[in-house]
Amino acid sequence: MRTITRLRKAHLGFAAGKAVVGAAVLTLVAGVAHAAGGTVSGRVEAMPAKFLEETVVYLKNVPGSYAPKTESMDQKGMKFIPHVLAVTAGDTVNFLNHDTVAHNVFSPDHEGYNFGTFKPGETRSYTFKSPGVYTQLCSIHPEMLGFIFVGQNPFAAVVDREGRFTIKNVPPGTYELAVWNSHLKAPDKKVTVTAGKTTEESFSLHR
Repeated sequence: MRTITRLRKAHLGFAAGKAVVGAAVLTLVAGVAHAAGGTVSGRVEAMPAKFLEETVVYLKNVPGSYAPKTESMDQKGMKFIPHVLAVTAGDTVNFLNHDTVAHNVFSPDHEGYNFGTFKPGETRSYTFKSPGVYTQLCSIHPEMLGFIFVGQNPFAAVVDREGRFTIKNVPPGTYELAVWNSHLKAPDKKVTVTAGKTTEESFSLHR
């Protein structure tokens, strides 16, 4: 009887060990798959340069389904922070108010929305269902301006002050790399992304 009990315990221990090993393998495979993507980076120049900060570099039409995320756009110092926010269709944006005054955020673009007046410390939220660019305005303070870029996929980047951009974890393949800017334009470029490699590209924006 004791021998049978020991055999049962050994079998259970072996099964548990297999489960742990299996989970570790799955985790490793997922990590390798995630790391198998490539990177697209480069720099954008704009003429006039004052519009450079209103630039998003993105990949068009990357197949796949993407888990929704939650991002934030704040209002502080009578400004939208960040000035430009890039999200993916299906993502939710929380609109914060860390200013000392009330705001009324709205966008006239696409389906449009208007949050009404909300006081300091309050939050409004919106889920973006379709790709496009949404201008952010405040009906109380007309000098305020911001942009939310909603992409078909998450492979997009807002340029920094020097015009640099980096798009990471891109699935290997050939894509159209495009630029959105509030005032300027540049032709799309074809890029081929290789796993574990960085593809460099640049754009020059003009009217």
